[in-house]
Amino acid sequence: MKKSFYRYGLLATSALLFTVTGCAQKNIMPTWHLTPGAQHGAVDANDLVFPDPEKAWQKGGTIVNHNDIAKIQVGTTKDQIYKIIGTPHFSEGFNAREWDYILKFYDANNNVETCQYKIIFDDSYEGRLRDDEFFATEFYWQPATCAKYSQF
Repeated sequence: MKKSFYRYGLLATSALLFTVTGCAQKNIMPTWHLTPGAQHGAVDANDLVFPDPEKAWQKGGTIVNHNDIAKIQVGTTKDQIYKIIGTPHFSEGFNAREWDYILKFYDANNNVETCQYKIIFDDSYEGRLRDDEFFATEFYWQPATCAKYSQF
């Protein structure tokens, strides 16, 4: 009887610990659900939702070269984007249809401009077992003037 009570007590304590730990994590919520339509590979620009920069796991963003951003075009895969600018700066999973970044660029006067960059991926992905890929379909900037950095 003691052994059984000990097991149930340990199980209950573990469950409570996981529950409390999960509730204490503020940035654990994925952001792929933010923009309506993103799960279908296309969004209405009027419905765009950019995550709060304070919720980014990489707080300061990343300084990137605009020539690298210009390499990201329609049809670029998630693997290629990962190699060019790294992981998204919010809690998106690899299966998310929406990735968000905080990117910093040097302008002509060596001032740093901070931009948010959103990539929407297609909805044809059926899983790694089928050798499928996610392909970028749409790109958005906040502020919109940051789109100049994606030009060659």
